[in-house]
Amino acid sequence: MLKNSETPHKLSLFSGVLLCCTCMVGSGWLFSSQLVAQNAGNYGFISWIVAAAIIIVISLCISSVVTRYPQSGATTRMSAISHNAMFGMTFAFANWFGVSVVIATEAQATTEYLAPFIGDGIMQAGTLTWAGKGIGLILLCLYLLVNWYGLKLLARVNNVITVLKIFTPIFVIVILLVSHFDSTNFTQVSQDAFSTGSIFTAIVASGMVYAFNGFQVIASFASEIEKPKKNIPLTMILSVLITLGFYLLLQLAFMGAMPHEMLANGWPSLNMNSPIVGLTLILGLNFLMLLLLADSVIAPSAVGYTYLGTSSRMLLAMAKEKQAPTFISRNIHPKRGFSTPAIMVNFIIAVLFLLQAENWAGLMVIVTMLHLIGYMAAPISMSALNPKTKLFGLMVFIIITILMLTVPSRDILLTNIILSILSIGYLILQGKSHIKANLLFASPPLIFLWLIYFCESMVLGGLLATGFFLLVTSRRYVEQCRMHREKHLTAQQSTFPSEMINPQQMD
Repeated sequence: MLKNSETPHKLSLFSGVLLCCTCMVGSGWLFSSQLVAQNAGNYGFISWIVAAAIIIVISLCISSVVTRYPQSGATTRMSAISHNAMFGMTFAFANWFGVSVVIATEAQATTEYLAPFIGDGIMQAGTLTWAGKGIGLILLCLYLLVNWYGLKLLARVNNVITVLKIFTPIFVIVILLVSHFDSTNFTQVSQDAFSTGSIFTAIVASGMVYAFNGFQVIASFASEIEKPKKNIPLTMILSVLITLGFYLLLQLAFMGAMPHEMLANGWPSLNMNSPIVGLTLILGLNFLMLLLLADSVIAPSAVGYTYLGTSSRMLLAMAKEKQAPTFISRNIHPKRGFSTPAIMVNFIIAVLFLLQAENWAGLMVIVTMLHLIGYMAAPISMSALNPKTKLFGLMVFIIITILMLTVPSRDILLTNIILSILSIGYLILQGKSHIKANLLFASPPLIFLWLIYFCESMVLGGLLATGFFLLVTSRRYVEQCRMHREKHLTAQQSTFPSEMINPQQMD
């Protein structure tokens, strides 16, 4: 009877895939095709495939950890599981903060996309006005209301919305391909501005990492999915492959449907405020406008309300690992299963970022940088828990590091400053006790990130990544981290007591 009563509260594989796809078909599909064309031209198709392959190998690292410990908010707990909370603090902050900022970014994307059709008072000189930010605040409040009714309603609402979100891109793709397809756009448009290096640099600059980031949402619901050992990795891989198909077809349709005369100066010169809607209007496909405007609300909003739930679980997990104030873990809603303080903290963060941000593009790269730092925890934790995977983990870690080196230096600097302030503030709140030990474990990730900021060579970046990875996954360092955790955290203070992770599990 207990088993039957619990079953309705578990996410199925189907719902899990839809949940991830919902997060990967948000504002990215409204802007990415133009950005990819601008940054990579014909190489953009290869960029999408390479980006998906990178995301899949990262997902294998994440799933190898969370399937062993299927806990809510597992993506922020990985380094605490394999090392300790102090070492994992930087990665946890990056992962959680990146997801929290996405909530504001999605509300902002909807407002920005609708601005030309609402009136001139919404955006001025490419920046949202206070009237536009007011619309964004209304959207954030709607995200909060959806999450307030818990996982069960979220899954039901998400399944319906995801079907609509999948239908709209497919319908638009088919119409664009049928109505106008100019193959000379791929053969006679100058590619002088691009090289094979554009394949890699476009992954970050065009928002591909941002678009695919929803693959890891299922890890935050790890304790709430059926058969987690099987369904978590399968959910990630299937959702990435399905979404890749969408983006490849959309890229083909967008570039093929573009009037050739608009490309006299090549793809880099293309610049439309609302790319997909703008293209359909140019082609005289006015009947698509209402559908696209509706989807510009539905697609980002579905990502926004899903990420609000995800980020609240992340913050709750951090509180349980003593990486966030403990009051967050003391007020769990008895029926809906979420932390009321956690969801409100993330809501407030989203509001603050929405109010201070200028536009969608300005936040996207910073969010991407935070995502990449969060991903770094996966190969590190996987290799620490299972040294047999260390070579694979090292390769994944180097790839992530090289991707970070394609981020503009000003965005790396801003991200490092944010994480350093959060980490220092957290250490101050911990008090003077054990400050030396805390600095020993908390400082290596921050030092590595600052070294990356000053690194100007991908070869040097790869060497730095190799040295850092081998240090923090060495048996001696990992055992020191665990001894520190076991000494200063009781079984009540940590979700993962020492007997759950011991040196024998590393063999």
